[in-house]
Amino acid sequence: MDGKESWIRFQQVFGYGTTRGQKVLARLGHPDAVFGRPPAELAELNFFTPAELRRIKDAAEGSRPEEIAAFCEDYGCAILTPDDPEYPQRLREIYACPWVLYVLGSLEGLDEELAVAMVGTRRCTEYGERAAEAIAGELAAKGAVIVSGLARGIDTVCHMAALKAGGRTIGVQGCGIDVAYPAENARLREMMVGYGGAVVSEFPPGTPPAPHHFPIRNRIISGLSNGTVVVEGTRRSGSLITAGHALTQNRDVFAVPGSIFSELSQGPNYLIRQGARVADGAESVLEEYRHLIRWEPAEKELPEAEQKSLFEEFDKSGYNVEQRPGKKRAAAKSRTPGRAVQQPLPAYLTEAQQKVFSALEDGAVHTSDEISEGSGLPSHTVLAALTQLEIFGLVRVHPGRRFSL
Repeated sequence: MDGKESWIRFQQVFGYGTTRGQKVLARLGHPDAVFGRPPAELAELNFFTPAELRRIKDAAEGSRPEEIAAFCEDYGCAILTPDDPEYPQRLREIYACPWVLYVLGSLEGLDEELAVAMVGTRRCTEYGERAAEAIAGELAAKGAVIVSGLARGIDTVCHMAALKAGGRTIGVQGCGIDVAYPAENARLREMMVGYGGAVVSEFPPGTPPAPHHFPIRNRIISGLSNGTVVVEGTRRSGSLITAGHALTQNRDVFAVPGSIFSELSQGPNYLIRQGARVADGAESVLEEYRHLIRWEPAEKELPEAEQKSLFEEFDKSGYNVEQRPGKKRAAAKSRTPGRAVQQPLPAYLTEAQQKVFSALEDGAVHTSDEISEGSGLPSHTVLAALTQLEIFGLVRVHPGRRFSL
């Protein structure tokens, strides 16, 4: 397996993109330093918990890496780790990069091309659908790789628009590489791979989709990209989590403005107030990356027969229409300030974000200075983390720029 075993075992023990795994690598440098030492020697480091030592022992003795390698070879799926030269450079630069990346298709040349993440709600409006199709299609025609999450709604529209324009598109899944989710996108996956793009996942083959996987995978969507465009979403939309990851990764954030009366424009409009660039068309995105764009049109669009087999299939089934808003959601329960908040700490947060989050767990409303004192972080770091946590939907802002969970 060319040394990939240690990375797969490391992922078994420390999960996906966790702060703890990042600390282990910062301390020891490489998974080989974990699995290449006797258990007694690891225990003497006084760095691992007893539970971690047990998991390390179980992973070292198990055959999971060999089973995964055999499956991927039969399935035609590549396994990339940070040791591989083919591993995308942009992903190496992000916090807690995916330690194992399963790839169907090709990521070749991605680091030399403009890649734009386009995300939005699954329950999109007609306006959102039209905006996504127009922007993604023109970006793809100008040579941009469109990256999204293969979900229903805006994601699907963007992938399809890129294909129709003759461009490349990459889908990042929140499940195993062999799992088509949603099931109706199985044909779309095939065409994305067949026309030079890729489907990728950090989750091992056979992993079913789970709600907590998607916020984690969103950091890969933004991490593969130069910038992220948010088309539609509420203030608590998963697309804003992707935008939060992009900010954490020092990547550009764009937002498609929408009606002040539309709940699904609240997320993008909020991002614009926070300083995101306005994406009122593809040109507003392209002008930020002129050095990466080919300005002549794509050589050819997707063949007409292929368009018919895919796009008419979705149109006929009313695929996206069924995802449009129709039912009112139950009102969120109000929270009483001052009560301790029992909210799980998301694994994808950076160390600074975790410290700020923890400083707010008493349920009280705090100023940024109080949070700085409680977390031990400088004020500029606290303010940056608060902005990111607010975009993630984890922090509430009160009058006077005070904060709570």
